[in-house]
Amino acid sequence: MPLFGNYSGKRRQPIDYHEKKLENPFYKRRERIISLAGIKGKLIIILTVLILIFIIWFIFISHFWGIKKISISGVDQMSDTDVRNLITEQMHARNFILFPQDNLLFFNKRNFENTLQKKYHFQKIEIKEEWPNALVINIISKPLAGIWNEGDKYYYIDTDGYAVQEINPLDLKDNKYPLITNLSSLRLRGNRIAVDPSYINFAVLLYAKFAQAMPGVNIDRFVIDDEVDTLKLLTPEGLKIIFNTKDDIDKQLSNLAILKNQKLKDVFNKQKLIDLRYGDKIYYQ
Repeated sequence: MPLFGNYSGKRRQPIDYHEKKLENPFYKRRERIISLAGIKGKLIIILTVLILIFIIWFIFISHFWGIKKISISGVDQMSDTDVRNLITEQMHARNFILFPQDNLLFFNKRNFENTLQKKYHFQKIEIKEEWPNALVINIISKPLAGIWNEGDKYYYIDTDGYAVQEINPLDLKDNKYPLITNLSSLRLRGNRIAVDPSYINFAVLLYAKFAQAMPGVNIDRFVIDDEVDTLKLLTPEGLKIIFNTKDDIDKQLSNLAILKNQKLKDVFNKQKLIDLRYGDKIYYQ
């Protein structure tokens, strides 16, 4: 007698699963998820590449950052033109070989400042960007000390012995600065005067004091040559007065005034030479 229920005695036929097509209902869903993720990833990569291309174009190729306006203050017309030419020259070069300097993003301000200082020796240079495409340059020049003449060239100079800028000889009339002609063997090296600056400072100080000490006597120019510790003053009448640059200016001017007022008087300007280099001993002819 069977232990559990009715038993007919017939055997159940085995089922062959090999011929059946069984499908996992979750499999297709997973395939769709993977497929969608792949498309999304490709779109992200394409979008990233496009963004990078746009950034490179916008920074390096587009004219949005190109320098279109240059403002310069603190210099005269001649120096303004020179400074603009130097800017143009640098704009045609590249920063670190790759980056174009006509692009405000890559214009090397420090390099340009060094270029200006080497050529002009300004007291201060300020270079600022005005985004997206303008340069603003403010220049403060050193106080001018005099006018330096070598051959047919004339330059404004400062007390440190630098030629600040070349000037037209026609602009020398009624100038408030002393004119110094260099006849020595030491010539300009770039914008640096090879003569010791102490000669220039002596001439500037003498020029400031001469009119008060010697009223009625005008200065045409000062002359520096190869004579040591010597500065020569020329008057429009052709009188040459020789000073010792190592001696006290006030003392030498006092001796000159005594000679003029007490001895030579009206014939003072008719003299050819007065030599003040030997203390209280004055030689004249």
